[in-house]
Amino acid sequence: MTTRFRHLDFDRNDPLDSWPAEAIETIMDRGSLSDWRRLVHAIRKNPWGPAARTAERVAAWDEHYGVDALFTRVICHAREDVTRRGRAAYAEQIRSWRAQAGMTTRQFAEAAGTSASRLSAYENAKVAPTTDVLGRLRHVATIEGRSVGAIPRSRPSTSF
Repeated sequence: MTTRFRHLDFDRNDPLDSWPAEAIETIMDRGSLSDWRRLVHAIRKNPWGPAARTAERVAAWDEHYGVDALFTRVICHAREDVTRRGRAAYAEQIRSWRAQAGMTTRQFAEAAGTSASRLSAYENAKVAPTTDVLGRLRHVATIEGRSVGAIPRSRPSTSF
């Protein structure tokens, strides 16, 4: 890295989530484009991690013209992406449960105690169901005599 760190003792090869806050602030203040890319990668990998939270705090100071707005957008988009991927995973699982149960949207929704329009919103990843609703949907699929899979885990994307 090209950025110079004064009075900081840490391994620059370590992941940014383990760096001191002063080092993250230094990158935002006078880092190069490659430094910023490394920070963006760390934020996208872990949008609620230490590097992202530090960048969020530093950006809130509004002392770095243009850079603060850029990193605020990166953090916001990274967090939204995690939410979208999570909703998509739930949507896929709910569609699978309904197909395994052999029921229409209306039948499945009614059996689970929700509306067809709400179930459609879940299946199209427009909203995320609560854990209570997920449990009811899984229960309905199970009582229809078919085994159902576990709720999928959302994996962070590393291709940014």
